[in-house]
Amino acid sequence: MRIHPFSAIRTPAHRASEVSCPPYDVVDRFEAAQFATKANNFMRVIRPEVDFSNEQDPHSPVVYQRGRENLQDLIARKLMTRDPNASLYVYRQSRSGRKQAGLVCCVNVDDYKSGDIRRHELTRPEKELDRMEHMLVSGAHCEPVLLTVMGQTEFVRQLARDMNYRPILHFVAKDGVTHTLWNVQQNEPYTSIFENVQRVYIADGHHRCAAASRVAEQMRKLSSVSADHESQRFPAVIFPGEELVILPYHRLARFAPGQTSEDVERKLAATGFIESISENIGPAPANRGEIGIFINKTWWRFRFPPVTGTSVLDQLDVVRISQVILAPILGITDERTDPRISFLGGCSTEELSQSVLSGKSDIAFAMHATSIEELINIAAENLIMPPKSTWFDPKIRSGLFVHSFALQGDVELPSNA
Repeated sequence: MRIHPFSAIRTPAHRASEVSCPPYDVVDRFEAAQFATKANNFMRVIRPEVDFSNEQDPHSPVVYQRGRENLQDLIARKLMTRDPNASLYVYRQSRSGRKQAGLVCCVNVDDYKSGDIRRHELTRPEKELDRMEHMLVSGAHCEPVLLTVMGQTEFVRQLARDMNYRPILHFVAKDGVTHTLWNVQQNEPYTSIFENVQRVYIADGHHRCAAASRVAEQMRKLSSVSADHESQRFPAVIFPGEELVILPYHRLARFAPGQTSEDVERKLAATGFIESISENIGPAPANRGEIGIFINKTWWRFRFPPVTGTSVLDQLDVVRISQVILAPILGITDERTDPRISFLGGCSTEELSQSVLSGKSDIAFAMHATSIEELINIAAENLIMPPKSTWFDPKIRSGLFVHSFALQGDVELPSNA
């Protein structure tokens, strides 16, 4: 596994809380627009459609061009500047006493293609194309992907060593997460560690990985760039898997045409064990193999029937709900494309029930979280999870470090030198 330092375009420490924002794909257009009311916020780079009316197609060339202009405007006003030297960085997030620290670096597109950077989810072509166009027009990878590796004790120790030095950035975001960034003192210990790592796993950012791969192909065709060109790499934060937390990714759904709550309740009772939930217990499932279901103004506990398959994938609750409920009872056979299903990650069960009570959904499913071990076992066997199987928290903050691959004709970027 190869890692590379890069000259990050970074927000200055004293402006980080003002410029940085959540990732592009965890907010809807309305929420993105709230961040973008601040002229200096990075949301105007990663979601440039917020600068236009709601009628504007977010995938039109003028929108992507606005994202590029907004990035260059931040650079021109020194709200983002490029480090003079290529570096690796240590990035730590902490909240409520829990911390997770990872290595900020660039990784090779070829390692993604070969499977040394292993995926566990399928991607949607339209989302790949959206991020590809954003990258190509911007001339930069504006957000990193989250990768993970397990069992690397020396990696954890080396991260701790570099965190003994003075950080180059430290602030608390409005969601209560503290973000801290260090320059790595020496690159060689990390490159040596990862030379002996056969495989890392995508935790979050499948579409960004796929889009970066498309960008690399386009750049080879358009500019005949070498394999060492920056466009053949993309930025990542590699976290030790032992420090990561996965929260449940819940499901909301609409009934099939003509279906009623009573119809669905009868079919659920005939499929598995179902019982009402007492108020002192709460609807969040405590164990694998069970889920909470909110239907007809009531929370129920549903236990799946015994597993019949032998694959590690067959054991996952996000797979079992599809096989036992979504497809046979609700008629939802493709969770990637069916408009009758939606997903809420990391939210409370109260938010799920409110979605049903407000009429936005007909039924809600409170899921048990997928574990990091399950994710890695599935990816290691080249299996694919259903969409929205994992919700990592906290998310990597956007706007803290950008990787430029400088399209031909791009302006020279100012630096901190």
